[in-house]
Amino acid sequence: MAHSPREADIRQAYEQIQELSRRINDRSRRLGEPLSFVEHSLLRFIANTPGARATDIASAFSLNRSTVSRQLAGLVSMGLVTELGHDAGAPGRGRVLALTGEGEAKLAQAAAAQQESLRGRLSSWSDAQVHDFATALARYNHPE
Repeated sequence: MAHSPREADIRQAYEQIQELSRRINDRSRRLGEPLSFVEHSLLRFIANTPGARATDIASAFSLNRSTVSRQLAGLVSMGLVTELGHDAGAPGRGRVLALTGEGEAKLAQAAAAQQESLRGRLSSWSDAQVHDFATALARYNHPE
């Protein structure tokens, strides 16, 4: 069955997104970065979402709450996340999460390592190409 050029481009975009995800995970393991891709994602969400709870993470990532609880338990045991207690304004919604000082440091270190890798991969691109790429990714991740 013949596909339109648009369908072929969509298939290629999908395959490239999968490859990007695999490469990020592989690089994290290979370089011994301080965080896995999942840990980095959860810490970034908590850092960017003041007052975040496990239920907020489960909703944002479309995950089961028990899966999120297991991941968070690991982050708490590593000393990267702390539970601040319940928000009186939101009874029954779980404990408010925050990064510890060590969690902030590990997140910054992991982000710097990933950004350095990205900087290297884009080193031959023009400033305009990098700008267009960043703009396209933002548009893809936050459609109107």
